[in-house]
Amino acid sequence: MTTDSNGSTPLKGNGPISRWIDRLAGFDFFISYAHADLPGYADALQRQLHARGFKAFLDKQVYVPGDELNAATRRRIEASSKLIVLVGPAASDSYWVRQEIETALRLQRPVIAIDLLGDLSDREGNPLGQLLRDRIHIREPDGIRSVQPSDATLNALARSFQATRRDSLRLRLAFAGALFFALLAGVALWQKQLADARYLAHKALCDDVVARVAEGRRKIEDLRIGVFGELIAEVTTTLAQLPDPETDLKCEPDRG
Repeated sequence: MTTDSNGSTPLKGNGPISRWIDRLAGFDFFISYAHADLPGYADALQRQLHARGFKAFLDKQVYVPGDELNAATRRRIEASSKLIVLVGPAASDSYWVRQEIETALRLQRPVIAIDLLGDLSDREGNPLGQLLRDRIHIREPDGIRSVQPSDATLNALARSFQATRRDSLRLRLAFAGALFFALLAGVALWQKQLADARYLAHKALCDDVVARVAEGRRKIEDLRIGVFGELIAEVTTTLAQLPDPETDLKCEPDRG
């Protein structure tokens, strides 16, 4: 399993949200090197870049021949603004270093070669020579004898990053803005769904009340025009034929 240089386990997942998070919390540099080529130099390079305010990822993974390029390593390269490759004797023949370089190129990440061999551009037969042609080369003055990066190398790395660091910051802000608006859109959609559910529940209740009232009116109308209606009409006629108790009926005895 691939770990960060501080030993932490990388996040899992490779969906759009994971990639956004990687870009927001990504690295300035990904350091690619062969473990047989000055591992102490790679450690010192990471520490000194950190001291200058840069975030650098140093891959501690020991690859086994036949394995695929680790998915977590691909994610780290994608989350980095630039790839630094330490070109020493072992790196020149390393399948995995070449894979990391090709991954960075596919992702359109700038590749910077720190030449520990003397002059990479003039070394015929170097497997990395063609791949790194026209890429930025920084020649380490002490070459393969170096135990840590020189000030000249660190200054060159810092200069190479001045413009792209601003672009990276703008890109990260754009990702943050897009993520914020995506969250707002999600909340708005959730609120709309709640409102729609409340509306549908209210409409269903209202429709039920209207249906019940209509049914009651229909039953009353059926009673009015049915047998019960005829009985009411007959009673009304009979009542009309009865004498008026106020005028036709007298309770006083006749005195004549």
